[in-house]
Amino acid sequence: MKRSSMTRPLIYHFDLITHLVRRDFVARYKRSVLGIFWSILSPLAQLMVLVFVFRSVIPLNIDAYPAFVLSALLPWTWFGSCIGSSGGLFIHNRDLMRRPHFEPSTLITVNTLSNLIHYLMFLPILLFVLILYDRPITLSLLLFPVLLLIQGILTAGLSLLVATLNAFFRDIEHLTGMGLLLLFYLTPVFYQPQAMGEEYGIIFALNPVAVLVQAYREIFFNGVIPEWNLLLVAAGLSMALLGIGYLVYRRRLHEVFDMI
Repeated sequence: MKRSSMTRPLIYHFDLITHLVRRDFVARYKRSVLGIFWSILSPLAQLMVLVFVFRSVIPLNIDAYPAFVLSALLPWTWFGSCIGSSGGLFIHNRDLMRRPHFEPSTLITVNTLSNLIHYLMFLPILLFVLILYDRPITLSLLLFPVLLLIQGILTAGLSLLVATLNAFFRDIEHLTGMGLLLLFYLTPVFYQPQAMGEEYGIIFALNPVAVLVQAYREIFFNGVIPEWNLLLVAAGLSMALLGIGYLVYRRRLHEVFDMI
């Protein structure tokens, strides 16, 4: 009886998150002609633009450049989609948030997992491109779940912070969009991290998104294990951001209900 009473809330929250993720996924492509194919076409279009610019217009002379970019573009797209949409999560789901016993932070989890599905859907295409360019498929791919976990923690922390603060200051959503644009160019998605120069190495090391993106590239494109020291720093910063985000969320949650 005691064990059952402890597991019942966990089962309820798991079922709730599963239902909301499915609902979000279906609603995103409702009444769309191409439907789920948009989740594939959008990154492909961005990939084609980057490949055209940095192979034909401003050549970076990087071997197997489409595979090089795609291995980093996919995790960035997951991160950018989550953070970019997090500002409106509490505001656009006010009816759901006001339901008894509903934990608003569930919306952060749902948004993170829903966008993760699109990332995972693209993995077969990524593997096909890697094989097409004769990139090594090694056991380093076993680290993929570890990178997903670290990025999930980072994304949830920042999303909590943005969603909570945007309820009070609607400028946060616009500032987030600008910040993502700047962060994209400070993250080695379409260039080698060495291109930043040694004097900017600290910017790379203290940017957990950059470290994670490069780590994905290491296991997929290069077939090697990422640098553990930088990955541990990224994990520590991600945990710290999750703690800060959750602290702000818990302290301001009662005011959030009034503001939305």
